[in-house]
Parts: sequence; C-alpha cells; structure tokens
Amino acid sequence: MQVPEWVRGPIAPVFTVFDSQGGLDEAGQRQFFDFLLAQGGISAYFVRSGMGLMYTFTAEETRQMARIACGHLRGRAPVLVGASGIWTRDFTNLPDPETYIREGIDLGRYALEQGAAGVVYTVPECLVPADAGAQAIADMQRSYFERVCAAVPGPVLIYQPPVTRPEFCLAPETLARLAEIDNLVAGKFSTENGAYVFELIRAVEGKTFGFIVGCETVFYIGLWLGAKACIGQGTILNPGLFTAMLQAAESGAWNRALEIQAAVNRLVRGCSNPVDFLKRYAREKGYNVPDFDRTSATHPYLTDRAPLSDDAYAAFKALYERELAQFTTC
Repeated sequence: MQVPEWVRGPIAPVFTVFDSQGGLDEAGQRQFFDFLLAQGGISAYFVRSGMGLMYTFTAEETRQMARIACGHLRGRAPVLVGASGIWTRDFTNLPDPETYIREGIDLGRYALEQGAAGVVYTVPECLVPADAGAQAIADMQRSYFERVCAAVPGPVLIYQPPVTRPEFCLAPETLARLAEIDNLVAGKFSTENGAYVFELIRAVEGKTFGFIVGCETVFYIGLWLGAKACIGQGTILNPGLFTAMLQAAESGAWNRALEIQAAVNRLVRGCSNPVDFLKRYAREKGYNVPDFDRTSATHPYLTDRAPLSDDAYAAFKALYERELAQFTTC
C-alpha cells in the first residue's frame, strides 16, 4: 500500500467540542470543522487525538466522533480516527489484553466503514509482557501491530504520544520491521529528541512509510531528514506556516524555512491553552463553538489546563495574527 497523499504538510489534531455535561457536542463539533475548513491549509483531520483528550473517550464516543467527522467532512477532507482500544492510561488499572486488541480492531473497522481515510493506533503501553525486558516489549509491539493491520482493511498509522514511557518507545529496528507491513503506512512520533528522530527516519529510509514529525518545534529537522508531514498544536492553529515551511524546504529556501520554524516556536511558547484559544477565536469569527471542557482532574496522569484569561487571549491573538500575516501572505 502506498503512503497516502495526505501524509504531507499539516495534519490537524482536532480539538474535541464538549457540551455542558462533558459529552460530545455534535453541533458544536460540526461548527468547529466548518471554521477549520474556512481557515484552510489542513491536509487531514485527526479526531480522537491526544489534544482531543483521546484517553477520556468511550468506545461509543469513538464511534460517534467517527460518524460526525466522516459524515461532515466527506468529499471535503480526509479524516483519521484514533481507534485504539479503550484505556484511561491508568497503569494501576490495565485492560484485559484480548479485549483491548479486539476493541481496537472493531473501532478501526467501524471508522473505515464510516469513510475514514485511515485509523490511528497508539503504541500499546497497556500491553505489558510478563518479561518486561526490551526484547519482550519489542516482540509485543510487532505482534500487536501485525494483528491489528491484518484485521483492519485500510491504512493504519502508529501514534507514539509525548508521554509514552521510555521503555515502550519504539526502537528504530522495531520500526524498520513494522514498516514492512503493507497497510502500516505512516507514524507520528512525538519527541523533541533530534537524535531519536534521526534514527527513526533512517530506519525507514527506502521503505514505503510516511514519517510524521510529532513535535512541531522540530519540523525543520524532520524536513532536513526527508519527512513531509507534521502533527502538533500548531498544525491546527496555524497550518499555513507548516505548508510555507514545507514549500520553502522543497524549493531549497532553507533560511526561510528556518525563519518560519522560529515563528512556529514563538507561537508554541506564546499560548498556555491552545484549545481554549482556538475555540474562542472560532466564536469570534462567527462559529458557534462552545468552550465547555471535559475534566481530567481525576486522571492519574493528566491535568486540566488553566482557563485562558482575557488578557492572555488578547496578547496571543496579536502575536498569532502577526506571525500568520508575516509568513503566509507572501
């Protein structure tokens, strides 16, 4: 299977829109998609993403989000659905391994039936081998993705979140073997470690596999090494910068690409709560996107972000619009 054409430029980790009770807000989510489409520049829309609070989803909410996103964006944009089995990332409460795997397969099949362009599976930290050594973990990872890919009839992507425990981060040689699976077409690796990015990209060199930079502050490094796509908070807030950076790199204008990377990094540092910002900005542009959130306060590994104050919103909005105007209008 070929790497899909949408594994290029900015892939958006779509923020989930909630209602006042913490459930999925279908009308608000559709409004948010319309806002993102109007902004332009996004290559594909990744729902049940990390920034969309994927660990808080139930199986039925995953199906609901697949229906909403695929139905609303059908014919307009590719949709990727996070399809891993249900787990809250509580290491004191691991799921039954067989249930987790079968649930993920069922969710992936469902998402593809709804029209998803691909399905995304996190590196399975909850499948802990009895022997927790490096070789046993690598064997488990290969077995898991081989089984999932054999049962899911469409493009499959790996997602290694930034919080992945070190012992479960894919070794380059493991990724090289996984890249041989026909329908395992791409993977997002969220790390700021340039040396690790180098080793991973070198491991899949010459293979039919799309490496997706998962930390936007090192997209420039990924471009140098041959990567073409990125997923991060900026790829939904300011996708035009990533398109501009990719185009600059492909034309050999590396100094300009470096300047754009600096702007991307300023925007990352400039906003403490990008989810609140973008939902509020969408409302300001005339889209009815509520700002309700789903708490992670009871979660042992996640914390809620502090709400964005009016002053913080205004300051970041000024920076945001200035950077976009500087690098996306030329």
